[in-house]
Amino acid sequence: YKFILLFVILSSQAWGSIGTITAAKSPGTLERADGETLSSELNTSLEMEDKIETFQGGHRLEFIDETIVDMTSQSVLVIDEYVYDPANNEGSLNLKAKLGTMRYASGKLASNFRQNVKISTPTSTIGVRGTDFTMTVDELGGSTIVLLPSCDASGMCYTGEISVETDAGFVILNQAFQATVTTHNMR
Repeated sequence: YKFILLFVILSSQAWGSIGTITAAKSPGTLERADGETLSSELNTSLEMEDKIETFQGGHRLEFIDETIVDMTSQSVLVIDEYVYDPANNEGSLNLKAKLGTMRYASGKLASNFRQNVKISTPTSTIGVRGTDFTMTVDELGGSTIVLLPSCDASGMCYTGEISVETDAGFVILNQAFQATVTTHNMR
């Protein structure tokens, strides 16, 4: 009996809330891994494997490690994996940007586990080295990725680094406002 109770407690922690929608200009949809569909609105909790789709208004997603993802209207994002457990020195984040424009701002996870942070688009994989960037995914899956400066509350700004990998190779962006465009190979 004690083993079952402990298993249930650990399972709920492992699959529980990983963040919250802290801003929503208008409701969208949030589809859970089990197929349940909810309205994505202010204070909706986020879980691993959630698919968030905005319609007429953008959303701000804030994860428990202070990572922030801002989604504009007409955007689709899937949270493939999210683990943040600094007590056990574990952390990973895998997001799929499927459509629209999103801004990613690194939190504690990218500071401590940067090798385990990946954001993918239909045409690229972005490795994050603790910074801010935007990505725009068009209807054909083409992506435009722009590195942004990160500024703290005191106004101090720095520029981190991201790697953008495609089937053809990779580029490193490490200067503010550097950009790259990736497209499908039309055969």
